[in-house]
This record gives sequence, structure tokens and C-alpha cells, in this order.
Amino acid sequence: MDNFTILNMQAAAGLLTFYLAFRWYVFPRLGRLGIHEALVPMVLIHGLRYLGMVFMVDTQVYDAFPDDLAFTVGMWDYTTALLAIVTAIALRRRWAYAIPLVWFFNVFGFTDLLVAFPRVFGIGFYNYDIGTMWWAFVTIGVVNVISHVYIFSRLITHLKNRKHA
Repeated sequence: MDNFTILNMQAAAGLLTFYLAFRWYVFPRLGRLGIHEALVPMVLIHGLRYLGMVFMVDTQVYDAFPDDLAFTVGMWDYTTALLAIVTAIALRRRWAYAIPLVWFFNVFGFTDLLVAFPRVFGIGFYNYDIGTMWWAFVTIGVVNVISHVYIFSRLITHLKNRKHA
């Protein structure tokens, strides 16, 4: 079996496992909370995206990994992590611009994934030594996708409810 198939099988299993765990245990509890309280943990998960900077560490990925891609992935992930922390604080403190900040954070962070995934797949990163990033991709990466989708869902529902209020 080739690396591409293995990586995708692992990512699919991770996505299904984490989705079911969130769907059965996390989302029902968050659904009972107001938008500010419910979004804090989903946003804060992305504080871990500082881990994307590992692509920029010389000894962590294979030498031929493109430096410009490593920098892009690393800095966009790090920026997303910082935005997540600021956004979580804004939500907890109920700052007036907290919800618009969540929109900005979520669009930025999701765009990062939409831009990075095709680029790293395009260079066949799964056929080289990527160290701990393999593990991160099939675990934290799928949790990031699930939380982004949940955040968009809550934000859209919040908008609809405000229009009907």
C-alpha cells in the first residue's frame, strides 16, 4: 500500500472518530450554551496551530521541502494560532467585536487549510520524512476542519436568529 493511501485512510478514520466524538459528546453540550461560551473551546483548539511552524525547522522535514511553502504553512498556522488566542479572550470577555473577530479568525484559518492542503499534497509530502507532521495532519488537522465547520455553522445560525428576532 502506498503512503498516499495510508495517509488518507488514517485521515478518514481520524475524521470519522473525532466527528463522532464531537457530535455525540461535545456539540450537544455546546448547543446548550450561548454563542460566546460555545465558540471559546472550538476557537481555542486552533491555538495549537503554532505546531505548523515545525515545517520551518531544518531537522523536522526532508531537505527538499520547499522553503517558501514551509514558511507559508508555518506563518499562516502561527498567525491562526495567535488569532485563536485573541479571539478566545474576546469571546470570554464578551468584547463588542468578538463575533466579527470570530468570523475573521475562522475565514482566515479555514482559508489557510484550503490553501495549504493542496500545495503540500501537490508536492507529495507523504512520500518523504515529515516527522511529527504526519501525526499532526491525521489528528489535529482533522480536528481543525471539524471545529472550523462547527464555528461556521454556529455563526450562520446566530445570524439567522438575529434576523428573525
